[in-house]
Amino acid sequence: MRYASVAMALMALCLSTNAFAGANPQVTLPLHAKPSTFEQCNGYLPVDCVSTLPTTNVAAAPIAVFLFVFNHHNVAGVQTAFEWPGWNLTFGLWDCQGGQLSAVTPANPGGPVAGSITTAFNCVNSTSLLIVGRLHLVPAGQAGCIKQVQSVFPNGIHVLDCAQGTDLITDSALDRQRLGEICVGTAGNTGCNPVAAVEPSTWGSIKASYN
Repeated sequence: MRYASVAMALMALCLSTNAFAGANPQVTLPLHAKPSTFEQCNGYLPVDCVSTLPTTNVAAAPIAVFLFVFNHHNVAGVQTAFEWPGWNLTFGLWDCQGGQLSAVTPANPGGPVAGSITTAFNCVNSTSLLIVGRLHLVPAGQAGCIKQVQSVFPNGIHVLDCAQGTDLITDSALDRQRLGEICVGTAGNTGCNPVAAVEPSTWGSIKASYN
């Protein structure tokens, strides 16, 4: 009963529809893969999304997939979902931040419902690559990817800041670049780079067209 109460409270915190945008409009959710059957939280080092980029193309063998937050100012929660067609999730660990609790965690077969992770933790005031947790999977013996998809839970893919402001990552072509993807037999995506801001002159042209 106590666990259920904690989970309900966490869901209310992470999934609430906030009336204001968050502090992280250019936030990204990178992924990094490492051949392994078990990894600690620091097993991704020296990856930092700056001088050392994540590995996104792997062989069809057991791997650990690390989920990060990057291009942020302060963060207190994350929600996304994973799909891994033909792969098998052996287990996930979501314990890399202080005070971390998870209302839902990814499970087979993945996707918008079973593949969701909703987790909150103590406020992190930093701009460095932030590790959230890791999945341990066995890829299928053929080309394929583990990628992030919109969670079925409210607000889909989003990051919660320390004041409970929400920054969404949509399914637009630009926003997809902000989501890490790990692949066998094809190129993946680091998810380290923010979406390029629209130039003021472009906005001016758009406004002018309505005058």
